[in-house]
Amino acid sequence: MLIRLFGTAAVLLLMARPADAQFRREVPPPPGLRLPAGTSAAVWLGNTLYVSGSLDPDLKRHHDTESQTVGVLTFLKRLLESEQLTLGDVAMVRVYLGADSAKGGTMDFDGMMAGYTQFFGTKDQPNKPARTTVQVVLPAGAHGALVEIDLIAVRQD
Repeated sequence: MLIRLFGTAAVLLLMARPADAQFRREVPPPPGLRLPAGTSAAVWLGNTLYVSGSLDPDLKRHHDTESQTVGVLTFLKRLLESEQLTLGDVAMVRVYLGADSAKGGTMDFDGMMAGYTQFFGTKDQPNKPARTTVQVVLPAGAHGALVEIDLIAVRQD
């Protein structure tokens, strides 16, 4: 009885999914824009774009949290635009902050917010997506990285 109940529930869930939600397409980087080290994928699933953790493509010039936040959000904005989306279509952002030696080995939340608020909650782009911010140990291969950001954007029909 229990197995039949779970089987029926699984069939109903599959039937309830819209047909386009099963469509998956990987996104190549926009022309002239190289995915930075640490950015592994951007994938469409139906009307939703999932972008995995991205780093500032110009880490050699940006050495603080604010400038790296601006750098990675500028990159993500261009990636979204290449897919006919805007920052206003972003539903969820996850920000991973590395330890900043200039801040005693803690995350620089104020620096991240100084960069972040240049893109979200502005006069030109008033939308504020849901956001999670945590301190993490960033990959060893991302020399000097203090900020990694991933996001979820939804195309409005």
